Amino acid sequence: MKVLSLIFHLGVLFSAFAFIWFWFQLLLLLLLPKSIRTQIRYFLHLMQSLFLGVLVLKFVEKEEGVLAFSGMLILSLFTYFLYLLRNLRSAKKAIRLQVYSNLHKNLDMKNEWEWTVAFISLGVTVLWVFYPIALNSVATQWFYEQAHDLINVPFLGWIFKIAGFFFVIATFFRFTGGLISLFSKRKSTSSTQDSDGFDSYEEIK
Repeated sequence: MKVLSLIFHLGVLFSAFAFIWFWFQLLLLLLLPKSIRTQIRYFLHLMQSLFLGVLVLKFVEKEEGVLAFSGMLILSLFTYFLYLLRNLRSAKKAIRLQVYSNLHKNLDMKNEWEWTVAFISLGVTVLWVFYPIALNSVATQWFYEQAHDLINVPFLGWIFKIAGFFFVIATFFRFTGGLISLFSKRKSTSSTQDSDGFDSYEEIK
């Protein structure tokens, strides 16, 4: 139950932060020239992931009383990493929606960017466990306080809690799907190796 409760509260935090970041990003993009909006979106995506990583560490620090490697921190970082990979798309889905000839190329580039952001953000977040200077910054404190203020708003708070409930389900299925994919790849690899080798009863002349 503690695991589900932790994932639920992280889901609520992620939802509240995503709501704040949406309006922050929208306002910023409206103020910037159109010529650089595409480039700045990539930068903002990375910054969003890094800020969220700091909020995860701050949440663990508030809950544990101290920021140190523990079961709660490891589970929180793992949940955070899965959340960063939520926008990955499979080639099978792309085939169903294929309209342009370069769709698969764009899909590969998008997936590569998602993986890159996820690993960079996770690596920097782990580094901040040892050097928690980012946890006390003005921006981090502002985002953390605003997210919790939104969670306490009666109507919006319920929406974020509903989102947290579905986040628990999505995390479970994402984790299960990853395990199934991993074991199926191992099984297919071992089957290929067996088919390339000799049978145990085959006599070599």
